[in-house]
Amino acid sequence: MACHQQTDVILASRRDVIHLLRDTMLAGLLPEDELCLLLARGQLLPGERARVLQVLAGPLNWAQILKRADDHQVLPLLYRSLMKLEFHGVPSEVRTRLTAEFRQNAIRNMLFVAELAREMTLLGEAGIRVIPLKGVTLAEALYGDPACRICSDIDILVPAADALRARNLILNDGYVSPFTEDFFAHHQFHTSADCPMKAQRGEIPYFMELHWTLLQHSSHDAEAMQDIWAEARPRNFFGVEAYSLTPEWEFLYLACHASNHKWHTLKWIADIHDLCASISIDWESVRSKAARFDLEFVAESTLAVCSRLYGTPLPASYSNARLPPDVQLYPHSLDPSEAWDAPLFYGRLLKRPTEKLRWFAEMFFVARQSDQMAFHLPASLDFLYFVLRPLRLTAKWSGLFLSAGFHKLRQLFSTSPK
Repeated sequence: MACHQQTDVILASRRDVIHLLRDTMLAGLLPEDELCLLLARGQLLPGERARVLQVLAGPLNWAQILKRADDHQVLPLLYRSLMKLEFHGVPSEVRTRLTAEFRQNAIRNMLFVAELAREMTLLGEAGIRVIPLKGVTLAEALYGDPACRICSDIDILVPAADALRARNLILNDGYVSPFTEDFFAHHQFHTSADCPMKAQRGEIPYFMELHWTLLQHSSHDAEAMQDIWAEARPRNFFGVEAYSLTPEWEFLYLACHASNHKWHTLKWIADIHDLCASISIDWESVRSKAARFDLEFVAESTLAVCSRLYGTPLPASYSNARLPPDVQLYPHSLDPSEAWDAPLFYGRLLKRPTEKLRWFAEMFFVARQSDQMAFHLPASLDFLYFVLRPLRLTAKWSGLFLSAGFHKLRQLFSTSPK
């Protein structure tokens, strides 16, 4: 009995610390930033609801709120939360804009639903297992509505052995790829995490990313993919039979994706918070997989980020999770001149020097779709991308570095005492 009481006291103390840290962070935010953060979630708890109503009762710069939500891709969640509050304190013109934005996103996402169902049916009939990633399926799972998440493309995962066949089937269904089959088979498949493709159906463009790996540069990738497919469960998505990640792998996948981008965009953190809040997750299994596949830093840091921003309760096995150093949470600007170093953060997530070296070499030399868009080389000259990419990146990063430096100088002089 005493042991249980002591455990309850410890857990209560940890919750108090979490809320204290979160309250300290919120206290330093502008009302507009705080409101955006509070509304960007699937469910408002009573205390959060009361605070939202309190902030709505005061003077607000709604243009700043909408820009903040747009930058962090959470406008649909703002609309959803404000609708539940009957748009209390929201100016009519803001409500009109939010409604229009939500409806436009809903139409776009319903087109994504139909296109995803089409491609999953195509691959399923060919005997290829498919797991849809993020996107409209995640919105449906977390919020019960595909319209509640901004999606820019369609992501699907297939077994590595079926990647080339899946790519050919999708290309034969109207998609195009900037690279030849030979370039994909001999270079992209071994050095990239996905294959981007595009289809134009009438006036609607569709972007698809075909994945066959989740831990691309890790030495544990093959073992991790074997574990994912061994545990994948049959599931119906929008009337089509496919497969889904387990809740544990769903968390780890979303954590990997968010950490790859330095946890900068609020949408990704909201996804993970709402996943933890709405779905039962075996956290001992998560910890076991994280240790097995070198994802301890990713899992712990992501939970710490969610806890600090959203008050996400930390599981007992992650009660000591700490924020990673040098990570700016909920950045005020996602402009490349200020977040120019975010792509380099991925190297810190890799544990072994050989993994870091491989990542750097592939990032610097292996062509991506952006290189094809920049140079438009014919298929016979694909090999030149290995030379042109490092030149393009050097010019790009030099410009961003200088831009970031000038931005810091402007900030320094603008805040200097007169």
